[in-house]
Amino acid sequence: MVPLQDSYMQSRAEALQNVEATIHELGTIFNQLATLVSQQGEIAIRIDENMDDTLVNVEGAQGALLKYLNSISSNRWLMIKIFLVLMFFLMVFLFFVA
Repeated sequence: MVPLQDSYMQSRAEALQNVEATIHELGTIFNQLATLVSQQGEIAIRIDENMDDTLVNVEGAQGALLKYLNSISSNRWLMIKIFLVLMFFLMVFLFFVA
């Protein structure tokens, strides 16, 4: 009877050691998971900040492009006016000089 109880106690002790090892492994896994979640949170914050910077840059670029478009449009009118004045002087020169 004593050897049977002794083997039972030994198997129970081994089972408890296995449970303890498993709990320790789970604790390690949860610590690693917490570290990964913390790192991912930092990455998400950086991505959000980069998105804000990108939005500001895109809006600035859009403003610069609109300013350039207005500049080109006003230059077109200037070129058309110069062309019309030159055509006028050419017509006057052809009618009165020729």
